[in-house]
Amino acid sequence: MLVIPGPRAAAGYYRWLVSRLRVPGRPDLTFTGQPGDIWQVFVGLSLVGYASGVDRLWPDYWWVQIALFPIQIYLWWLALRWVASHLASEGTPLPIKFEGPFSTFLGWYVAYYLSILTIIGWAWVANAWTRWNCRQITGSRRRLEYHATGLEVLWRTIVTVLGCLLVIPIPWVVNWYLRWYVSQFRLTGRAAAP
Repeated sequence: MLVIPGPRAAAGYYRWLVSRLRVPGRPDLTFTGQPGDIWQVFVGLSLVGYASGVDRLWPDYWWVQIALFPIQIYLWWLALRWVASHLASEGTPLPIKFEGPFSTFLGWYVAYYLSILTIIGWAWVANAWTRWNCRQITGSRRRLEYHATGLEVLWRTIVTVLGCLLVIPIPWVVNWYLRWYVSQFRLTGRAAAP
């Protein structure tokens, strides 16, 4: 039953998130996506999430999570493309798109999961992946850039995890981390083509 409100909750979350973004020269930024646009993706994500846990009940089905991994990543890729293509300023749709190919997106996901095994390498992979994601956003005179370093992400993540262990400061610690993370994105002019 919790799968059913998923698309509406996702659209509401993105609407709330985008309404809080401030972009120079783009007043009243809004998200125009509707739950009906992509409901099957969010229902699919929920069902894949539930199915991925089958190995906890039946250990002989450990392979299900691995088999569903590319499907789950494909659904997230579709969701990212949907969000990017449904942005508007003052009620006018923006021509923004996420044009990163699925194969590369999947490759970044695999690299990220493998880098977790290194304990600290994930921070550098996550940074490189975020930069790649920013480069795949097209349709604007400006380019989205990400400026954090792997070391900055690593130490702030460690501090956030330690702060969350204390339970009471969780809202403040998470707010501190997210404010810093968002502050690492910048809009710059695109270089003119030669």
